[in-house]
Amino acid sequence: PAFAAGSDAPPPPGQGQWLLLACEGKPRAWFALKDDLRDDAPTTVQALKRLGLSVELLSGDQEASVEDLAQRLGIEDWRAGASPEDKLARVEALQAQGESVGMVGDGINDVPVLAGAEVSIAMNGATDLARTRADAVLLSPHLSRIVEAIEVSRATRRIIRQNLGWALCYNLTALPLAACGLVPPWLAAIGMSASSLVVVGNALRLGRPHRSVVTAATPPPHARTEPL
Repeated sequence: PAFAAGSDAPPPPGQGQWLLLACEGKPRAWFALKDDLRDDAPTTVQALKRLGLSVELLSGDQEASVEDLAQRLGIEDWRAGASPEDKLARVEALQAQGESVGMVGDGINDVPVLAGAEVSIAMNGATDLARTRADAVLLSPHLSRIVEAIEVSRATRRIIRQNLGWALCYNLTALPLAACGLVPPWLAAIGMSASSLVVVGNALRLGRPHRSVVTAATPPPHARTEPL
């Protein structure tokens, strides 16, 4: 929005970053710059919380804008007017407490904290410098991809543990029997091949479609929501 500026040119009330247009040293109009929320931002934040993660908002914007954004997203821990050094100090403080920090950012002022976090993700529209410092770059504008990546990573770790457990149990059982001559060579070969097939088949489960917590939290198309 734009508003005409008077002689004293005070900024109009309201949230956002205000820019003053002047001509020959005289104020003419105020222009408000305001970022819109991504469509899936609220559901993504709630999904991250359901996964047991703590979500914090660190922003260099004004306090009123950041507070409004945090309330709309349901984020209790937030900080406004944070410089790149302040963001990095917050990450280092969390790391000193034994926490593993994941950072999502897109601007040049996010570069130090992207480099300092254990896991850093740059948005698809991030600056080139932010992309080079991030561990991963979202090719899609949807924030829900972050939740899907966490779900897949946890499923991968779970299946790796299952496969290692199966291989350990099989080897502890089959090797002593084979060493004692209680298992013929042809049966041992079949058992080894079957064990490998079990491991591969278990890993192939990662390729199956799964129902994300973001999808589960999104009402179906025919559902109707009422304002609070």
